[in-house]
Amino acid sequence: MSRLFSLKHVRNILAASVLVAGALVAAPSAAWAGTAADPDVCRNGGGSGYLSCNGKDPNTMGCTAVTVAEGAARNGVYVELRYSSGCQAYWTRYTNKNGASGEARIKGNSVMYKKTLAAYAGETGWTPMAAANQSPHGCLFFYSQDWGQYVEYCVN
Repeated sequence: MSRLFSLKHVRNILAASVLVAGALVAAPSAAWAGTAADPDVCRNGGGSGYLSCNGKDPNTMGCTAVTVAEGAARNGVYVELRYSSGCQAYWTRYTNKNGASGEARIKGNSVMYKKTLAAYAGETGWTPMAAANQSPHGCLFFYSQDWGQYVEYCVN
């Protein structure tokens, strides 16, 4: 009878091993499926309201864009209002040719996101995004030596 018990014991161990191995093989696909269904993606919230891109980095989210407005602020910083139809969001991109100080902003109806310029010559950068339904403006806030005060230059 001890021999029968041993065969039964071995069979149970083998069956348990097969179940564990199957679970380990299935786990990566289950984890991947969860990631693909992540609700925190930036693509207009599945068409339900534009808010999923607010405050997110356009580069990280893979948003490609076109410039819809542009201009140079009085301190020489070139400002662009960028729009991504895929992400349905806007952001401000800047080119700081001379190393001026200031703050790039994307200003919407109820949100504003900003990025402080590092103030080195040749710097480029961008703000976080604002959803398209915010009707945003791309701006640069800076101190104007000519006027002796802080000013805001916007493109839209």
